[in-house]
Amino acid sequence: MRKPMPAFLQHPLAREIALAIAIKLVLIAAIFYAFFDGRAVRTDAASVAEQLANPQHTAHPPSTSRSSHAD
Repeated sequence: MRKPMPAFLQHPLAREIALAIAIKLVLIAAIFYAFFDGRAVRTDAASVAEQLANPQHTAHPPSTSRSSHAD
C-alpha cells in the first residue's frame, strides 16, 4: 500500500515545480563541489612568482627555507 502524497504535491504543476527545484538544488551542489573540492590554487607570493617566471611548470610546494631572491 502506497503512502498518499502530501496535499501540495497532488496537483501536477506542483509536482513539476517540486521536481525542478530538487534538480536545481542537486545541480547547485554539484557545481559547488566541482569548484571547492580541495584542490585550491596556491596564491602566496612565491608560488605566483614561480608560475609567472616558469609558466610551463606547475608550482612547487613551499619549502621551509627562505629563497635567496625573497630578501
